[in-house]
Amino acid sequence: MNIAASEDRGTQAKSGVTRHRKKLIALAIGAMTGSAHAQIEEIVVTATKRAESMQDIPVAIQAMRGDTMKKLGVATFDEYVKFLPNVVQQGRGPGLNEIYIRGVATEQAKNSVSSVQGSSPAVALYLDEQPISFGARNLDVYAADLERVEVLPGPQGTLFGASSQSGTVRLITKKPTTEGFQAGVNAGYAFTSGGDSSSNADAFINVPLSDSLAVRAVVYNDNQGGWIDNIPGRFNTNEADLINVINRNQISGSAAILPGANIQPSSNAAVVEDNWNDASYKGARLGLSWDINENWHLLVQHTDQELETEGAFEFSPVTGSTSSSQIYTPDRNSDSFGLTTWTVDGRIGALDVIYTGGFLQRDVNSLMDYTTYSFGGGYQVYYITTGGYSSGNQVYDFTKQYVDTTENERKTHEFRIQGEVGERVKYTAGVYVDDSTTGSTGEFQYFGAVAAGFDVASVAGTSAVRGVTNPTGRGRNTIFVNYFTREEDQLAFFADVSFDLTDKVSLSVGARNYDIDFALLGSTGSSFGCKGVDPATLPGSRPAGQRGAVAAVRADGTIGCDGRNFDNNVTARLANLGASGTVPGLGADGVANESDTIFRITTDWRASDEVLLFATWSEGFRPLVSNRNAGVASGNQSGVFAGYSVPAIAQTDSLTNFEIGMKGDFLDGRLRLNATYFNSKIDNLQTARFDPSNIAFLVFIENVGDAEVQGIDLDYQWAATDNLTISGAASFVDSEITRLNPQLEGLSAPVGSELPFAADFSFNVRGRYHFEWEKMGAQAYVQGALVYTGDSKAGIIGNAFFAEDTTRRIYGRGTGLTIADEGGTFGATRVATEVPGSSGLTADGQFFKNGRYVQESYTLVNFAAGFDKDNWGAELYINNLFDEDAITHISTLDYVPTASVARPRTFGIRFKANFE
Repeated sequence: MNIAASEDRGTQAKSGVTRHRKKLIALAIGAMTGSAHAQIEEIVVTATKRAESMQDIPVAIQAMRGDTMKKLGVATFDEYVKFLPNVVQQGRGPGLNEIYIRGVATEQAKNSVSSVQGSSPAVALYLDEQPISFGARNLDVYAADLERVEVLPGPQGTLFGASSQSGTVRLITKKPTTEGFQAGVNAGYAFTSGGDSSSNADAFINVPLSDSLAVRAVVYNDNQGGWIDNIPGRFNTNEADLINVINRNQISGSAAILPGANIQPSSNAAVVEDNWNDASYKGARLGLSWDINENWHLLVQHTDQELETEGAFEFSPVTGSTSSSQIYTPDRNSDSFGLTTWTVDGRIGALDVIYTGGFLQRDVNSLMDYTTYSFGGGYQVYYITTGGYSSGNQVYDFTKQYVDTTENERKTHEFRIQGEVGERVKYTAGVYVDDSTTGSTGEFQYFGAVAAGFDVASVAGTSAVRGVTNPTGRGRNTIFVNYFTREEDQLAFFADVSFDLTDKVSLSVGARNYDIDFALLGSTGSSFGCKGVDPATLPGSRPAGQRGAVAAVRADGTIGCDGRNFDNNVTARLANLGASGTVPGLGADGVANESDTIFRITTDWRASDEVLLFATWSEGFRPLVSNRNAGVASGNQSGVFAGYSVPAIAQTDSLTNFEIGMKGDFLDGRLRLNATYFNSKIDNLQTARFDPSNIAFLVFIENVGDAEVQGIDLDYQWAATDNLTISGAASFVDSEITRLNPQLEGLSAPVGSELPFAADFSFNVRGRYHFEWEKMGAQAYVQGALVYTGDSKAGIIGNAFFAEDTTRRIYGRGTGLTIADEGGTFGATRVATEVPGSSGLTADGQFFKNGRYVQESYTLVNFAAGFDKDNWGAELYINNLFDEDAITHISTLDYVPTASVARPRTFGIRFKANFE
């Protein structure tokens, strides 16, 4: 029987754990169990695809049990990530986030196009055995009925493959068990300071149907009230400032609007609303476990979840309040998924045999405000202006929105074997297949377009409206339409072998050989030449070369249209890439292929029964990405952009890591301390690039250069007394950009600067004290948690002074956010003196200074008190006790900064009941 699978279905079988098996440690942590002298066993994890004690694995790993998460009152990823050392979540709201581990971060594409034109994540997210990672849109799985969360920092590519570049996060669900009937209910209600109330409920039931068959089901519904008000919008009443900033930021560099032009006011009155950022999680999971016979077992599970949000989860710094936004269109996101997984495990002779697979269907429908794009995106004012492109005299409504529909299907299969050779050699070997397809339709709608004479309404099959071919039709205000399909296929073989060299020293070696195909195909409907194809034909076959990063010339001499060919000049674009007729890095069918082998070597020494020392050298990677606008020549051909064009391929960024660590239990098992030092070197780090003022008005991915990150992770657990437990974690990170690719000189933060989004120092500490409440005949407790996050920089591009000046001209005031001067110039931006009175200039007044916004340090304090009596309990809690304005993320992707903030002070009550 495979021990990894059996442990994950809740049997706690550890008969196969032969090396360094530890006795149960009598940690007096009744605070975690509600009993003063209770003993708990070690956390058993499957991080190495074997069930082993966390303290026996020579791998840096943090694990948080599901019951611990309940005691902390956390249910969504943004809540429990706070308690994981060196793990950072950055993003723009529920379902719109990215995970970073150990400071390995750059910047993802805008959420509007990340599903198509975005890097793969650097951290792999798993639900049980199924990878569920997405760039900038990680699946936001609600933490109901979880066994534990496992965090594996550092490269885990040999066992977990692509995107496990800087770590892996695994959500392990509770499995059906035949050991007895179980059921439970949890419910809560909360009030947020200055916001709406919230409520949540979840329930589970486990039913043994026979000695060999059991089912388990969980349902949940969590409605989270908003606290951000969308207030009336206002642009600068000084129209000259608005005209100046629009003209400065246009890609052509020439004036788009005449001085003194009339500007029609834009209003957001229709979407002004208090507490408008609501979120709801609704879902269910059903599992069936069947012991087919003594040697074989089957587990099947299905999870369905729907995440709905209304309103933006970012505030607008120009409002002067962390609870106010200034958005011009409705902001909605509907994110639903269905995930079916299956595992068959058994034994053939001396071999454990495991086959696991999964099918994920995810549908996302979003509506996002795009209004401020008017003040920076190339050609944007053209569609809302009359009087001519270079002589506009009337500007209509600036309001813009993006409507997105994205569908993702992912199928995975993994077959592996595990066994032993004698008493000193253990091995795991397997094959992995991953097939992922993402289809996206995006409409860019300009509210002022019709008044400006750009009525592009058409029905399917219309040959042309204002020069735009629309095989699928479009509405009056839909100026651009994207139809894209992204295909990623992977085949990998992996193996891991562990040798016990002596009774105390072991060596393990792992390797993974992978072969990945990446294809991006589709079309864009616009008024710039190449117009598009029916999206219904996208998954089908097409002429050779038409799936590449540049549309190719067909055999009949006509121009192919795959979504990158805006200027219709294929020959010139190919020439810009240094190619003739084909795209470098792509096959004849337009598919980018990559294959390689990565390795991991670990040695460990059991210094004593209580202390394990280990050292690891490992490799990780993130796959290449092809760009939809490859070969487009930079609109700015001066300075670093002379001769520059958008690359066809953003190369794989690879990470090489060395770490040494210690795991130990001290003070007769009352203190546990784990610590790891790491040093990681990153080659060709990928980043999203959105630079319409200089290059092109589409997001694309390119390689920044190289970086190095070193630091320390540590976590501890201390049973200070029989009634008091103190636990926590800390992380120290020192990151540095060590090399920049030439085209990013003066754009990126310079060499020597730190990578974004990771604080130099962060820590959390948790304490729980329990006691007898004699009058109630119950176990009572009080607990507190403190989370400190240090300063970090926002993004990798040094455009903060430029963005701040743009903000002042749009709104007539600044953001009040702190900017760190990185030294040097933001030299790729046009000479700032083109617009008199610009702020944030270098001493000579010729360029903007290179700087980044600072995500300043913050401390969050939570407090709770409650009791457990018989099979039920209740708790009162306060989160963010001191109502800290904790800015968790700053983005400049909208040309003006927006920022995410932690939920304000929240009071609540929770109830629970369990039945057996």
